Amino acid sequence: MITRDVEASAVADLALSPARAALAVTIDDEILVLPASVNLDAPVDPAWSPRVVQVPEGCPDLADRNVVVVADDGPQWFRLRSLTVRGMAKAIGDHTYRVMPQRIVAWDYGALRQVATSPVAPPRQTPFTAAGRTDEVPAFRSPELAAALQTSRVMIVASRSLKGTPFAVPLWFVAHGGRIYTTTSASSWTVRNVVATSQVALLFGGEGRDDPGRLLVRGYARAVRGAPPAAVTARMAWRYYLRPEFAAVELRHARLWALRLRYYLQSRAAYIVITPKTTTGCRAPQPQRATSS
Repeated sequence: MITRDVEASAVADLALSPARAALAVTIDDEILVLPASVNLDAPVDPAWSPRVVQVPEGCPDLADRNVVVVADDGPQWFRLRSLTVRGMAKAIGDHTYRVMPQRIVAWDYGALRQVATSPVAPPRQTPFTAAGRTDEVPAFRSPELAAALQTSRVMIVASRSLKGTPFAVPLWFVAHGGRIYTTTSASSWTVRNVVATSQVALLFGGEGRDDPGRLLVRGYARAVRGAPPAAVTARMAWRYYLRPEFAAVELRHARLWALRLRYYLQSRAAYIVITPKTTTGCRAPQPQRATSS
């Protein structure tokens, strides 16, 4: 098996000083994603230290809710890393919560490698939307959204299960025909959630540490098995692989090309089509100093 998964210590900087952080939560059966600042509570451990998470003013009360906190960085394939913590939010101040990690997932595409695995049952087949189905919901357009789609390279995609469990993950994307396209594995939690309930929430911005501006997008999504349309694939190839600044990174990681191909071939491909409906501009909260228990 080819894996991108690593120990949390391998991406410790994403815990100690994340370039961007976000929090996903389900409230009143709707999935939300919020910009956040994150610090580690004492004792400082990249894996199991409680997270002190601050969200912007005006956000709903998150106390005693199941949340997902994700930190990420990297605009290109071999640079993308992520550290995700799932836990319960406990209020400790104004718009500030302590999240005790219950589950942690860390990955680094630059650390792609082969690992031994025990035989496991094949994943449950997920019913998909037919590829030829026409999107009936008109796409929302705005100058702010157009700018975010142009300048951002990685978006945070938040979705929820039928029972309301939140999930969030950083994904590459391209815009085409008023929709947002992203690719993933057919067995991913994002696909499973989109099949269960079409609501999604997206976060753009924050890829530069000095820019607190964020754009929150809410919309609907559908999952389709297989590769995206040729026009979308071409845009994706140029945006993340062939641009001169990214082609140089590709060449430096040429030794991993074969592993990357095997990584993709070990699971069925799928893509997600997102129809934006609303946008909200906001600013990420300024980082706070961690507090002790």
